[in-house]
Amino acid sequence: TITTEENYLFNGWNPVIPTSGDITENQTFTAEFTYVEPLESVKARKVDEMNQIQQQTIENGFDATLTDGTVEHFTLTGHDQTSLLGLAGQVQAGIEQIPWHTSDHDEHCKYFTNEQMKSIIEKATGFLTYHITYFRDLRIYINNLSSKEEVEAIKYGIQIPNEYKSDVLKDLESKM
Repeated sequence: TITTEENYLFNGWNPVIPTSGDITENQTFTAEFTYVEPLESVKARKVDEMNQIQQQTIENGFDATLTDGTVEHFTLTGHDQTSLLGLAGQVQAGIEQIPWHTSDHDEHCKYFTNEQMKSIIEKATGFLTYHITYFRDLRIYINNLSSKEEVEAIKYGIQIPNEYKSDVLKDLESKM
């Protein structure tokens, strides 16, 4: 008889135990099992995966169209986010030339006008708010799924069903 541990399924014997006849010599029969990952573990693993993608997406940053029509790309690493908070104070103080860098590491830092920096900070704040809100709602959605197949099918960026969206996410999406 076989006693299985939790989350394991008995697959059979190797080699197969004969159902009739005599065994004429010593032989070893090994019980084979398959581990079945619990749904809660699958959910936790998927949430971790989505969190990593969210963090990478934020760090990779966003494009901002400046008042002169040029498009610049800005990263949002943790350092960048902290620095932008400091620059918001300079914008509020009315400083006209504010130094900052784009994500191009081969490019020197440059000055942005007060109006441009205000626009960059607003875009960065909106980008952060969207991705943080989206991930939180995605996590709630994942934790409400009832099958491993549903959980495994989740990809970052999917459309979350409305019943799992916060009012904040609904508002942000309506403005996109």
